[in-house]
This record gives sequence, structure tokens and C-alpha cells, in this order.
Amino acid sequence: MEVLAYLYDAEGNDKKIELGAKVLEGLNDKQLLWINILVRDRNVIERVAETLGLENIPIEGILRIAERPKVFKYKDFYHFFIVSVDVDENGKLFPIPIDYLVGKNYVITVHDGDVKYLQEFGKRKKGENNIGELDAESFVGTMLDLHIVSYFRVLEDIEEAVDKMDDEILQKDLRDEDFLKQMVRLRGDVSKLRRWFCPHRDVFYALSRPDFRRIAETDAAEMFQMLNQHFETAVNAIETSRDTVLSLFDFYTTKTSHRMNNTMKRLTFITLMVGGMGVVAGVLGMNFEEEFFKNSVGFWIALGLMIFTSGALTLLAWKKNWI
Repeated sequence: MEVLAYLYDAEGNDKKIELGAKVLEGLNDKQLLWINILVRDRNVIERVAETLGLENIPIEGILRIAERPKVFKYKDFYHFFIVSVDVDENGKLFPIPIDYLVGKNYVITVHDGDVKYLQEFGKRKKGENNIGELDAESFVGTMLDLHIVSYFRVLEDIEEAVDKMDDEILQKDLRDEDFLKQMVRLRGDVSKLRRWFCPHRDVFYALSRPDFRRIAETDAAEMFQMLNQHFETAVNAIETSRDTVLSLFDFYTTKTSHRMNNTMKRLTFITLMVGGMGVVAGVLGMNFEEEFFKNSVGFWIALGLMIFTSGALTLLAWKKNWI
């Protein structure tokens, strides 16, 4: 289905409807119409606009999705563009451009395919939360809040992956190639979130300014001020996640240095042990005419000294936690 339409009523008589002519004219202040267009297609958008009797719809702007999120004002409605985020079955992030057209008692959203939080919102039980009591601006504020939450959900997945890597670094020796591969993927994900989310500052600030009268003069003004705070919280969370991912490298290098120190301790112990036996062998191998060297048990005495030296050094290394 290319177009979904929901009519919300303050009395809880919410229902899914078929679009028809003059549907906007039949709306009262206690009703809200949400039209969700699931395909970014010129013909579909024009058909919806014609059915609703809307004029001067910015179709070219809606079809052009490579732009930075921004807000446009028109006579009877305003238009803004955002980029939500989701994760595919392979765990890769992908952006979801969404356009909003907002007028008196109606909201139109345009995007390609399904958006999870829009789907969940559309499937709410009949009469739940009295959505019909909201005006269009409050409804948009709710949608933008869900938009921010979609980024928080992805951040939770990244933080979970970071915690998993922490455990792997502590519990086993990761190969450098495996660690760097996971590190690059996580850093890339955080960079994508930052690149997609931070430009929304233009949208949130524009909608919450006093000169944006369509919102400033409604009960939703305070909500958009809170959305600004929520937006800044999300930006800080993304920056914190970026620092957390980068800290993995410090953690890994610390673990690698610790492992290298242990290796050097073992090598030092081996050097001391071999050197100690070499001292015994060197002393007994000197060319002096002493009766000791003519003793038939001299070899066994030398061997015993070597074993004693090795044992003493092993005990010293054990006490020093070298082995």
C-alpha cells in the first residue's frame, strides 16, 4: 500500500480511513488527520495533494533528498525534512529521509518504505493516548521525539557492542586484525550518526524560535523547547559514544602492553636461568690444575650446582610474579 491515512478523534474514535475529496474540510478542532505516504513518487504525491485540495506542494523539494535537514514556510502549511536511522538485518546503519508537510489539523509524512517508529505509532490501539486531542504541532513534536529516540536505540546497540569488545579484550587475546576491524566498524557507525543527526539543529532551532508563529502561538511551544533539550542530550550522547569507542583503542593498547610486559618478564627469567648455568659451567671450565677437576664426581657436582641455580632463580621469579 502506497498511502496510509489515519483519522484521530479527541473522543477516542480513531480509525484508518480511505482518502477522499474534501476530507480536510470535514475536520474539526478535535480531529487530526495523519497521511503517511510510503513511496517518494511524484505521481503518488500529486494524487494525494489533488485529493486533499492542497496547492503549491513543494514536490521537487520532497523528491530531492540529498539536502541538509531544513524548514520551509508556506502560506497554509510548513515543510521540513529530517533523516532518521535504522539498522538492517546485517547490522549496518542506513539513513531514512522523511519529509513532513504540516497544516491545520493535518500532517503528511513522505518517505520510502517502512519506518519502524511510524509503523509502531500507526498500530497503536484504538483510542490509545487520545491522539485526537493533539493539534498538528503537538503531533509533529511527538513524531520528532520518536525520531530522536530512534538514534538513542542505535546508540544502545553501539554501547552493547563496546561492552562486548571490553569483555573480549579482557578475557582473551584478540588478533590485531580482528580488533581493528571491529574498531573501524564501530567508529564508522558513530561517525555516521554524528553526520546524520547534528544537522538537525537547524530544524529543531527553527521550530522552537519565537518568530515561528505556527508553533510559538500554540500549546506545543513548550514541547518544542523540551525537544531542543532532548536534541542536545542526544548530540552529547553521540559525542560520548564516540569517545567511548576511541577509548577501546587505549584499553586494547594497555592490554597489549601488559601482555608484552609479561613476555619480557618471562624472557628475563629465561635469560637469568641460562646465564646462571652458564656461570657455573664457565667457572668449572677454566683451565686450572686443581685436584677438584680431577675428581670423578666433578661432573655431577657441576650438574647439581646448575640445577640448584635454576631452582633458586625459578623460586625468585615465582615470588616476583614473573612466571
